[in-house]
Amino acid sequence: MALSDNIRCRRTELKLSQEAVAERLGVSRQAVSKWETGQSEPSAEKLMELAALFEISLAELIDPQG
Repeated sequence: MALSDNIRCRRTELKLSQEAVAERLGVSRQAVSKWETGQSEPSAEKLMELAALFEISLAELIDPQG
């Protein structure tokens, strides 16, 4: 699974909107949308924050099939 797909799947599993994720990470909703569509990728710092928000390890976020 691609990083973009994993971000979208984890967000929807946790019933979070793109807006809610954006607010928690201090980015725009459009940034979250771009991450989920593969148009851009989060910075290393935002990847760590996403993993914490999604309550998974950074490794699981980046490569869920490990």
